[in-house]
Amino acid sequence: MARVSAQERRRQLVDAAFRVMGREGFAAATTRRVCAEAGASLAAFHYCFASKQELLVELTAQTMAGLVAARAGVHVGGSVTESLRSTLRGYWETVEQDPNRESVLMALTQHALREPALAGIAEQQYAAYHRTARETLEEIAAGCEVRWTLPVAQLARMLVVVTDGVTLAWLVDRDSDAALAALNAFADQLAGLAVAGS
Repeated sequence: MARVSAQERRRQLVDAAFRVMGREGFAAATTRRVCAEAGASLAAFHYCFASKQELLVELTAQTMAGLVAARAGVHVGGSVTESLRSTLRGYWETVEQDPNRESVLMALTQHALREPALAGIAEQQYAAYHRTARETLEEIAAGCEVRWTLPVAQLARMLVVVTDGVTLAWLVDRDSDAALAALNAFADQLAGLAVAGS
């Protein structure tokens, strides 16, 4: 039987933690439960990670990187409104494709805010969200040859707040029509803050 490399074992443990949290909740993701899910021993866990907190840092980083990459698609075409609506629709598809990822990230964010060992993780997570939102708005403005009438950092924060809120509400009620209607309405309002001239 082929030996599993430390890097591969780390990946297996991170994937197992993600599955356990998505399926059973954050509290269920004990070291023993994660090891059982991964088919690994506790000794293997401690060879790969110094602590459960280190595993959570790695899980947050990997999940966030995948999420930011998936959301980075900007759809510029037609008017500012059409571009914003299309881009938000693309974002929404990533939410519906992997609801567990959203649930796990939200749970990790809440945990990181209360756990000193994870200080800075939530801040890094939201810095990445704000950066992605800012770049999205800048690309749409350039592609549509408009400029924003408010600072783009302020608009990016608004975008993150709205998408977070719509996502959380959808995780509760799974009403996709209502979620898309809210995103479209926000796109229309946001477009009103753009004026001609790049």
